[in-house]
Amino acid sequence: MFFKKLTESRPSSERGSSNGANGSPVLKAIPGGAGAQSPTASAALTSAEDSLGLVLDALGGVITALSRYPIDLPDRSGEEISRELSKWHRHATLGYSLDEHGQGSVGVHERDWDGVVRTITEQRREEHRYVESSINELRDALWACVETVHNAVKVDQTTDGTTEQQMERAKNALKRMQTGSIKSEVLGAVLAIEGALQVRREQQQEQYVTLAGKLDRLGKQLEEARRESTTDVLTGLGNRKLFDVMAQRALQMFSLGRQPVVLLMIDMDKLKMVNDMYGHQSGDVAIQNLGKALGKTFLRQSDVLCRLGGDEFAAILHNTDWKMAQTLAKRLQEQLSMMPAPHPSMEFSVGASVGVAQLEIHEEVEEWVARSDKALYKAKQNGRERVCVAESLLQRTA
Repeated sequence: MFFKKLTESRPSSERGSSNGANGSPVLKAIPGGAGAQSPTASAALTSAEDSLGLVLDALGGVITALSRYPIDLPDRSGEEISRELSKWHRHATLGYSLDEHGQGSVGVHERDWDGVVRTITEQRREEHRYVESSINELRDALWACVETVHNAVKVDQTTDGTTEQQMERAKNALKRMQTGSIKSEVLGAVLAIEGALQVRREQQQEQYVTLAGKLDRLGKQLEEARRESTTDVLTGLGNRKLFDVMAQRALQMFSLGRQPVVLLMIDMDKLKMVNDMYGHQSGDVAIQNLGKALGKTFLRQSDVLCRLGGDEFAAILHNTDWKMAQTLAKRLQEQLSMMPAPHPSMEFSVGASVGVAQLEIHEEVEEWVARSDKALYKAKQNGRERVCVAESLLQRTA
């Protein structure tokens, strides 16, 4: 503790004197006591001094902790911050002067308490800004790395495709040659090159999978800092801004690890009827019910659940194929059917239609969303409260 006895640590300016000099409190004589302190008054004074000592001791502990573990800021080093806070610590707890040489001392009432509060507040505010800015920069750098690797993968895929075409042409040409020994040797060289390219592709794929795992773990930690600005107020799910970011990142992670990822586009049925018949407050309850049903169905931390606006929702499911997603979509509809009615007098149920699309190689986000939207439209055309799976790109081009 900083104070075992307040009078031992206080400078001379705080010690009492017979004439009340130096700002110390003056004890007035009690009638009938010939100027002597009564036992009650003496006990009260001792209690007040002890309480003040405890308060100053606690304050000193707080300032010491701040000065012991400072954060280096762009314009001030941790050492400078520590010296500044130590100066305020001596001023607040011991009454040392704040002038450059630290000479002289002041009493409790003359100390700059506003300055103590202002200094600590400004220090914490600067640290908060610096840490928040550093997290944002690290997050942006991380996803710039992912995007760079993603683009490199696309270039490799294009190059490999062109190389394979050339190899196939070379093999076909060699098969038509009649000179046996030359044909055999050259064809063997072509096959050896082809094998080397395959080995390189496999090694690269292993490296991409490892990198994807590391980036995924780091990305989850950094995303915690962004959630507040990407949350839908009504449901507590992600908003459209979060969906746009996470859909692009899902595509980039898929290009590295090739783990299946599925997009579910979800649209609430009969919401307009609820709003028209029972008011928008009941409509809001219906939307919240769907948000709760989504949360009860998709339980993994990696599942991205968003409200895109109005009665339209989306779910991005990593490491999930379209068959599992179809099963989960039906489970979502069951959860929604068990939710209480948005209005006590409502005589019809509110369901949801779902479109499912599994991301495919070389597909962009816009194509992925469009296929899922088309499947959702088909589900509504088929009588609502249906789950439809989108056609694959291979089926389209076949």
